Amino acid sequence: MPYASFLFICTIWGASFILMERASHVMGPVDIGLWRLIGGSATLTAMILWTRGSWGVRRRDWPHIGAVALFANVYPFVVQPYVMIAAGEHAYFGMMVALVPLATILVSIPMLGVYPTRRQLFGVLGGLVCMAGVVQEGSARGISPWLLLLALTVPISYAVGNTYVKWKLEGLPAAPLTTLFLAMGAAMLLPVRLSPSSLETLGMAGPAEPYDWPVAIGSIAVLSILGTGIAILLFIRLIKNEGPLFAGMVTYVVPVLALAWGQYDNEWLSGRQVAAILGVLAMVAVVQWPARTPRPALGDVAAE
Repeated sequence: MPYASFLFICTIWGASFILMERASHVMGPVDIGLWRLIGGSATLTAMILWTRGSWGVRRRDWPHIGAVALFANVYPFVVQPYVMIAAGEHAYFGMMVALVPLATILVSIPMLGVYPTRRQLFGVLGGLVCMAGVVQEGSARGISPWLLLLALTVPISYAVGNTYVKWKLEGLPAAPLTTLFLAMGAAMLLPVRLSPSSLETLGMAGPAEPYDWPVAIGSIAVLSILGTGIAILLFIRLIKNEGPLFAGMVTYVVPVLALAWGQYDNEWLSGRQVAAILGVLAMVAVVQWPARTPRPALGDVAAE
């Protein structure tokens, strides 16, 4: 049931930005990313043990699993809350995921040897033009160019990780694969978390005066179990069964839901922002819309 999985992923990931914002009342970006990875991997490990599933991972797969863990989990899970906390906004950065399908087309060239059609190339270029409007809107809001550039690397990182799964890990079962992505990502982040000086140097320490503990803990729990463990498992299955471009279609819905949660938090929503994100989504639609199959001529029908 790919569409049921698709709907669940869109719903929980659309809310993930406000969940990260609530978790930031107590935690810094590294803590948020680390607890997402720990909670998600623990949830999936329990599922595998309960169902007595097999792992089926070969030794040569480990470097590839590490690469996906870095690009699709560690990097975006830390950078997203970092830019949100630094800018004091979450809905605005939720729009950035709209670039994932377009970035997937570009990274599929060197990784999968798949070149875009003219329509896909038009969609990529059009999406970049529209995203330039999103960046300009961010500058008008007082967000520094450095934060904007950093936020734009997140969809590229997701696209690389998603495509890498299709490229190198196609034959492995989704549940153990997702569990290992998350567990390895947690292992990568743990040394940083255990070094307070590193957190201070990177500007990723938690708030000086934590507050709203129950809401923050509840938010990270939902984000870890549902938004990371279950949703990423379903997402990996979509990548393996339907391809990275189809799975990337969650970006139709996620930015819209993120903006809706931003309105719940009274974040500023401008007409330029709406126009830019609609333009990006229109370009994604151009890319995703199936090619029209020409109708056979009458003679061809008769020949059948």
